[in-house]
Amino acid sequence: MTRRPPNWADDPLLADEVRARAVRHGIIRSAVIWTPLFLGGLGLALFFLFDVITGGESGGTWFLVVVLAIITALFGFQSIQALLDLRSEPVSAVATVGRRWSRSDSLVMKSHYIRLTTGADSAGRRRHAGRSREGDRVRLSYYPHTAVISRLDRVAADEAVEVARPQ
Repeated sequence: MTRRPPNWADDPLLADEVRARAVRHGIIRSAVIWTPLFLGGLGLALFFLFDVITGGESGGTWFLVVVLAIITALFGFQSIQALLDLRSEPVSAVATVGRRWSRSDSLVMKSHYIRLTTGADSAGRRRHAGRSREGDRVRLSYYPHTAVISRLDRVAADEAVEVARPQ
């Protein structure tokens, strides 16, 4: 029988740190993708709104302004959530999992969600949400605006519900 050499992934503290950084990098990636689209859409919407109001020659129509406003609002929602979470720390909570589900958010990505009995929904990767079942008591750490789970562990059923917000 051969012994396997020690690996950094065997250390739970290092593995938790790597997972926390991966979640944080995902939020940064989301901000980098959605913020320029939001700002560009906002600039175009304001330009064409000004063009329609003043009767300019740039070809702006009310239909174009409304479509740009809707698209800009969608980009802005994603961007602002990510930017708010970059300025905050994860929130910790102990609660009961009320429901679990997954869905395809795009053609290639599948997200897993849990609903806590406190009423909050959180999204996570399979390794987080897949560890819990409906009715399990869990201690989780998540970002409050994007609701992305950075850590999830099952706990004893008699542990009190607590929500600790960073200061």
